[in-house]
Amino acid sequence: MTHSLLRSGALLLSLLVLAPAPALRAQTGELPEKEQQALGKILGKFLGAKAGDKDKEKARVDFGKKLEELGKKKGLKETSEAHVAALGLTADLGRALYFASEYKLNLRGGKPISEELAQVPKTNYALSLPSTYRPGGAPLPLILAIPEFKDGKPVTPSEFLTAHLTEQEIREGAAIAVVPMPANKDDWNLLKEDRSGGIAMVMFTWGDVIGKVGIDANRIYLYGRGTEAVTAAMHVATRYPHRFAGLIGMSGDAAADIAPTNFGNLPTFFAAAGSNASTFEAKAKELGYGNCTLKADGTAVDAWAWIGKTARVPNPLKVTFQPGDPFPDRAYWVRIPATAGLASPVVAEADRATNTVKVKVPDVRQVTLLFNAELIDFGKPVNIEINGKLRTEKIVPSVDDMLGLLPQSDNGRVYVTQRTYEVTQ
Repeated sequence: MTHSLLRSGALLLSLLVLAPAPALRAQTGELPEKEQQALGKILGKFLGAKAGDKDKEKARVDFGKKLEELGKKKGLKETSEAHVAALGLTADLGRALYFASEYKLNLRGGKPISEELAQVPKTNYALSLPSTYRPGGAPLPLILAIPEFKDGKPVTPSEFLTAHLTEQEIREGAAIAVVPMPANKDDWNLLKEDRSGGIAMVMFTWGDVIGKVGIDANRIYLYGRGTEAVTAAMHVATRYPHRFAGLIGMSGDAAADIAPTNFGNLPTFFAAAGSNASTFEAKAKELGYGNCTLKADGTAVDAWAWIGKTARVPNPLKVTFQPGDPFPDRAYWVRIPATAGLASPVVAEADRATNTVKVKVPDVRQVTLLFNAELIDFGKPVNIEINGKLRTEKIVPSVDDMLGLLPQSDNGRVYVTQRTYEVTQ
């Protein structure tokens, strides 16, 4: 898991005109923070980089015992029932996962930092943290910024931090990480096997930051400045919509080759954009999405205000995504085998009131659904309808399922079981 950004004399003026963005609180859950930290401590031993098989097994057993204890406090007597009850504490499990992470202890805020990417040695991104930041403190929003392409080359991360997002409220309200983009502009929208593509660099930076800095997974925002950067941000977002709370495009037009299909749960804000952004907004409205904002004279101040009102919906009840060629193959709680040439989108809806999940998938052989208590009631039979064919079954989460799904989870959304279904057309 992974991290993020300055000051100048002009800041005195910005303080007079810049109101703080409204504070969106992280999910807190039902349990006292002390209990969440206790769960997190055990999870940390399971996830620890140096944990051996014996360490992991002990942590697995201890975590199960802790969940059993929590479930029995709810009045459940049987171990399995107690586990199910505790695994229904979705927000608490997310907080526990936040406390489980070993954040980099020597990081301090107040001035920009240069951090080396673990995945790409000798390549650094720029990181700004609030002056009050302390590892393990309150989780921060993250602005994951892609710098503009200017004078035939990408602006360096440190240059970007010197020139942009310098407003005091932004610097003191969020972590900012600036991505080191490839020198070749033609590689910015690619996910290349040799790790040199722009999409890879964005996601490597994202992963490095959330592994080092305490970030609120429900408040991570892609930010592109200039048309090339906005386009690259949109290529990232359409592949990984479930990772981000929103996308901001500043002083550049939207991508002409990205449809809004995968943005149903991913709001967008375009400032000083062009006709492509207007077309994107119109097509989004045709799909029933009302989450695209255009502001012709928009500034960083406006973007910050928008951030303050925008958080990720971690467990959306409706998911629509167009599979790529072959990626994306997943969005939120729905995954299909990576398959090239699919023309129609995947559409999935969960209705917790009737405990029904309906999925419409194109020509693939399987679909995998990831579950937590925000999507279904584990205490009742679940109706699963795939391409019109209905089945009813009991879905029971387990400690092992939850631990196995940690790579798919984050501190804003923890899955506790999954099911894979064969698809008949």
